[in-house]
Amino acid sequence: MKRTGKLVLSIAALAMALVVFSSCSLGHGWRNGQWEVKDMKEGKVLDAEFCEDFKVSNVFSDNMVIQRGEHFRVWGFADESQNGKKVCGEFKGVTAEALVEEGEWELTFACRLPADTVGSDLKIYTDKKEVVFKDVLVGDVYIVSGQSNAEYPMGIHWMFLGEDDDRCPRSAVDPSLPIRLNYKGQGYVNGVSQRGTEEVAKDIDDGLPGWTFADESTLEGFSAIGYMFAYNYVKLTGGTVPVGMVELDGSGRPLGCFVPNEVAEKYNTDFYNSKKGYYVTEGINAEWGRFMFNEYFHPFARMAINGFIWYQGESDLLEETTRRYNGAFTAMVEHMRGTHNLVNRDFPVYFIEFPAIFTQHPDYTGTDNWAFLDIGKIRATMGSMVMGTNNIYQVQSSDLWTDKTYWNSLHPNCKYEQALRAAKIACAVNEDAGIRLDEASGPIVESVTYSEDLLSAKIKFKNVGYGLKTTDGDRFVKGFMVLGNTWTVSLDYDVKARIISRDTVEVYADKPFLGVAYNVISTWVFGDELTLANSAGIPCGAFLDNYYKNK
Repeated sequence: MKRTGKLVLSIAALAMALVVFSSCSLGHGWRNGQWEVKDMKEGKVLDAEFCEDFKVSNVFSDNMVIQRGEHFRVWGFADESQNGKKVCGEFKGVTAEALVEEGEWELTFACRLPADTVGSDLKIYTDKKEVVFKDVLVGDVYIVSGQSNAEYPMGIHWMFLGEDDDRCPRSAVDPSLPIRLNYKGQGYVNGVSQRGTEEVAKDIDDGLPGWTFADESTLEGFSAIGYMFAYNYVKLTGGTVPVGMVELDGSGRPLGCFVPNEVAEKYNTDFYNSKKGYYVTEGINAEWGRFMFNEYFHPFARMAINGFIWYQGESDLLEETTRRYNGAFTAMVEHMRGTHNLVNRDFPVYFIEFPAIFTQHPDYTGTDNWAFLDIGKIRATMGSMVMGTNNIYQVQSSDLWTDKTYWNSLHPNCKYEQALRAAKIACAVNEDAGIRLDEASGPIVESVTYSEDLLSAKIKFKNVGYGLKTTDGDRFVKGFMVLGNTWTVSLDYDVKARIISRDTVEVYADKPFLGVAYNVISTWVFGDELTLANSAGIPCGAFLDNYYKNK
């Protein structure tokens, strides 16, 4: 079956693929606006010759993790002379068969499996060839992605830990924990795909190892936020749920590098440069458009996952890129939700809120003065995504970084704290470890209602616990500003904010305004300039709301 940039799975497509199962098969019914997939105990074997030779996608390898609770898929390639012939698979007694079509094949294992920390063999075979992936676990698979703060590796994390620091030091690394890693960075490999074009890569072919154990050597260059999310999640769940972490990041890259073709076209995240012969995106460190998705995300598009962790946006602080950020990012998420899973289609997304960022301290003698970027507005803009997209969670960071003397505040060494909070939020979302969402996350904006005269706005929050509070005990809340026009945060207002009910804050000003924002100044920190929290003391998330958004 020919793959394109937009892969849509439907009952008709399944029927055309003639994928059937000897121990389980798929049953479908339309419910609540999406396909409902059920386990069934009937099936039949394909009446076809075996494929003589085949290749399994490089997405798969020994030591991988398969997503629990999902009908997982395995796919690969064969010479087109093998079209109409079959490839088979077996995992934990569950079998699947599929035909080669247009030089490609895809197995769907229809039984949904529980978490299992004991590895098993995944076999892909015909009567002439067998490929065996050993020590395959069943657990939760996450993609972690973004730019340099997502790429920020454990090796750098360890450089800034003191001898007695317990924030996941080297000594805490335990390869026996059920954590597996798969790293794919933005290194260019000739022949994979043409960067900055609409071409999508069918497979990963970068020469890097596939899935590996999480030991000191593999962790040296692996995403700190990614690994420590997995580390904390495994600890919180008592080691009963394995975690597979796939790192797909592009250091310094704006959002336009990450979106698929259809999103790039809809939101104009790039433009075709005829002299260069490819699409060029906008933002800081902008170059090739859409290449991260086409080259790295697309080969993983059918891999079942439990969630998506996102730490990006620093390169999108320009006004034009900030304005279209939420629409483009949420469209990218919806695209991914249409390809990865057959059961949990609306998998959760966890995006990391930028902590405070400061200018260089007076004693700093380095040359990288670029380290200060004014990320306040993009931070607050991203926070508003929770109002427009379901199952998306903000990981608040305003209380996690206050060091104004750190040499490089653009890349703060608070990845452990961010990862821990993200892991707790994921546990609450997954109903694991007995953690409630209002114990893991601070207040998140739910809705904004403006008065007719535009002199006030009521902001309703969720995750408030027993109720909103100010950290300093004052009846007025610090941290709110208003918009003087449809997009610009203005200092030319006398703004007050107060808690008026368990979950609502009222913001009012001395003259009409056209929007409201919280935590929109890059250098503001929790407890000083920001004082809104829930009953557990977790800070409110940044957001920016425009009065005309729904007009």
